[in-house]
Amino acid sequence: MTIAGGPDKGKIERFYLGCKCEDIVLAEKALENDKKARMNRTKDIFDQNSLVNKSLLKATLENYLPPNQELHEAKQELLNFVNEFNPKEGKNLLLVGTYGTGKSHLSYAAAKELIEKGYSALFLSVPKLLTKIKDTYNPNSKFSENDLLEFVAMVDLLVLDDLGAEYTNAKNGPDNWTWTKLFEVIDSRAGKHTIYTTNLSSSELESKVNARNFSRIMDDTEVVPMNGKDYRKKSF
Repeated sequence: MTIAGGPDKGKIERFYLGCKCEDIVLAEKALENDKKARMNRTKDIFDQNSLVNKSLLKATLENYLPPNQELHEAKQELLNFVNEFNPKEGKNLLLVGTYGTGKSHLSYAAAKELIEKGYSALFLSVPKLLTKIKDTYNPNSKFSENDLLEFVAMVDLLVLDDLGAEYTNAKNGPDNWTWTKLFEVIDSRAGKHTIYTTNLSSSELESKVNARNFSRIMDDTEVVPMNGKDYRKKSF
């Protein structure tokens, strides 16, 4: 409350009716412990449910060493993304370029950094995500399809890795189920942060995911080019 008169006029003081100072301290500690518990649960969810190759588990923004200027700028873009992250102001990135330039490395590292800051994040390989959704149709699945899609929709940051690498029938292209599930996932992220990675050109990606999904992907999305030599072949 604001003091109305006297030497402390205008000063704001906090009064706690019917509450001891010790109780206030305990309540604040309880809130802090709850925050830490939620952070730990987020880390557990990320570790258990992120469909990521084991080779990425040690990836950080610091240990990504860009061999050319374009990749250096891409790393800086991801650093800015993490440092300026605001869950109330959704921003999307599309990392696009040739194989083995570190698109998955940087996006996975960004997700880990945000989890350390207390946000929720999930890294999902698109082909594995679609397989995981199909697995929910098994009566013995621990997740229902709705559980999985709701979980994907609610996280502060979702990384959809290797977009366009999902199963394709060479004759007929992706089936309607694949396109429908992609749309449900992408559409659920409206207003939230999503990072996409792909090895495909814009025309190839549009053909692979269909025009409607491509339009949703590009909505409020910044393209980050990442071209260079395949660092996985550097030892040859």
